[in-house]
Amino acid sequence: MLNRRQFIGVSFSSVAALLLGERARAAEETAIARTLRAPLDHALPDSTKIELSYLVVGEWQPRRPTVFVVADGQQFYVRADVLPTYRAVFGDAVNIVGVAGRGTSADVLSLLGDPASGNWRKAYEVLKFTQWTGDIDAIRRDLVGRDGRILIYGVSGGGQLVHQYLAQYGRFVSHAYTEAAVFSMLEAKLGLQHDRFWSEISERERKSLHQAIAARPERRTYYAQLLQRQNFFVEPDALPEARRSLINAIEDEDTVSLDSFATTYQVTALNQMMSSPAAWAIRVRQYEFVQPLVAASFDPAKEFRPDIENSIMWAKPLLDLRERGEIEAPTLDMRAWHDVQAEVTVVAGRYDHTCDYRSQIALASHYPNHCLLILDDDHRLQRWKKMSGARETLLQAWPRGFANPAFKAALAKIEPLRWRET
Repeated sequence: MLNRRQFIGVSFSSVAALLLGERARAAEETAIARTLRAPLDHALPDSTKIELSYLVVGEWQPRRPTVFVVADGQQFYVRADVLPTYRAVFGDAVNIVGVAGRGTSADVLSLLGDPASGNWRKAYEVLKFTQWTGDIDAIRRDLVGRDGRILIYGVSGGGQLVHQYLAQYGRFVSHAYTEAAVFSMLEAKLGLQHDRFWSEISERERKSLHQAIAARPERRTYYAQLLQRQNFFVEPDALPEARRSLINAIEDEDTVSLDSFATTYQVTALNQMMSSPAAWAIRVRQYEFVQPLVAASFDPAKEFRPDIENSIMWAKPLLDLRERGEIEAPTLDMRAWHDVQAEVTVVAGRYDHTCDYRSQIALASHYPNHCLLILDDDHRLQRWKKMSGARETLLQAWPRGFANPAFKAALAKIEPLRWRET
């Protein structure tokens, strides 16, 4: 059972490393849990109420701008021991609020019970993205009032939730910031494919994988997990050699090496976590990530795409429901972004394995007031995070607005890492 006074963190990789890129300075402030009652189903405001928790860093200052840090609902949660480190990122001039989402709600988890029960239809009803965005807005109203405005920040799937929130509640946002905002609905609409693994490896490596999968088809999913997870732990320059080593181990069925990779890349820990209550939110979010791409997918007899196949594996209970017509496909009216007046900063890596950089260009262009940064980097923006203070400088300037000299100076500092078509 989750402790109601603190969010329990479950992580595909270090939460602090994923969000901050490096250990932030120790913060003297603490994150205090607050709660409110919200509808189980935001489409039915008078429905059963659940208790939602959120975190506020330090003393609440009503006159300060307020930044909402939105977790992505499936790879990590905003935790009480991590959130105060954002003070080193955003500076002292803002309130900082952590929104972990209903995936950690004891009421929701109690309702759904053991994931082994397989009640995925109910899970989808209560955990689809419109419920998460409704929760964000309920917390906004609780803190800043019915018409109060916030700043909102999210990374990866959290970035997707930010843009989904903007489509529904954009009038309540003054500034938004996302990094590597996975958005398969937009990719599918544009006919893009973010999983470039098969085209990036050599002909010899493709042949090795074909032979290994043909010899051991029951291991295909495991191989997909290893190769997909590797992207989160290996920097871009080292990735080709790391892939060769892993593919060689797969070819030889070197179980000692494969077990070591599974531990290093947290595959073993993740598989264990999928038997815990965290599985409810993970599988539903993975369904929303991958479902738009399934129809325009690939021939698995010819190609091997670890990222797509890994997501399909986790989303399978929901994809089966969709196949039978028992749940809907995720949809969003992207035209609503055209009316959002907030300043929206979109940061993406050219070599992101989870979202095509071209989708990020299209995403940013929907907003009338946007700043787009395509970096010569990967999903975790590891190169950028090695540029001393570059990311922190931008994030501290971001709440002040595009016209502020500090924001312009932060952009200039990033310039050497910006990617341009050649």
